[in-house]
Amino acid sequence: MKIIKMIVLVAALLAMVSSASAQRNSQIEFYGGVAFPIAPDFFKEYTKVGLSGNLQYVVFPSPRLGITFNVGYERFSTDNDKFTNAFSEAATGFTADYYVENNFVDDNGDPITPGSDITATAIRFGVGIRPYLTSPEASTQFFLLAQANYNIIKNDWSVTDLPFAGDPVTGIGILTADDKVLEDALGENDENKFGFGGGAGLEIPAGSSFNIVLQGLFNVILTEGESTSFIGVTAGVVF
Repeated sequence: MKIIKMIVLVAALLAMVSSASAQRNSQIEFYGGVAFPIAPDFFKEYTKVGLSGNLQYVVFPSPRLGITFNVGYERFSTDNDKFTNAFSEAATGFTADYYVENNFVDDNGDPITPGSDITATAIRFGVGIRPYLTSPEASTQFFLLAQANYNIIKNDWSVTDLPFAGDPVTGIGILTADDKVLEDALGENDENKFGFGGGAGLEIPAGSSFNIVLQGLFNVILTEGESTSFIGVTAGVVF
């Protein structure tokens, strides 16, 4: 948390001392790409590569330092078959595939077809600093980036015919529920959390009025227990 406060404080101070004499003009950036889950283990194990989109405004208090204001969006989904099998095996000792292959039925005599659908999205508001490693005159610009973020997280999940507890020989429970039912039973699963990120990138000239930006950013969301982290690899344009 001290790191986040330090970044915000530095960004605010630099923004206040910015002047019209800076050799760089402020710029707007649009970029998107993919996000690779890193931690915790559960997130890394069962989550697919996600999507990332960003809108960023950059001001320059000095030619080799930018202050960034960012709105980002990340969306992750679960490998549903893998998660459903793991959940079923942990709860009953048998994978979900076992119940399908052996023609288990529910209380109504209908075949059990276990499944799950889980997605997580985060809207991210960030402020940061972007020092440049190259001079303003260089055609290709290399930069570092550090930012503090506020993340609005939304989890949506539902399960169908998911076995739980009991002995599959003598009888099992079958869970079928949507996000609202699960939240009522297990508690609210949405949360707003602070986080931070760090990375590097480059700008490549692509015309008289815009550049191409390539960026890699390691993001950490300070969730309860082990923090959630992912690496976003994005590309876009700078105006």
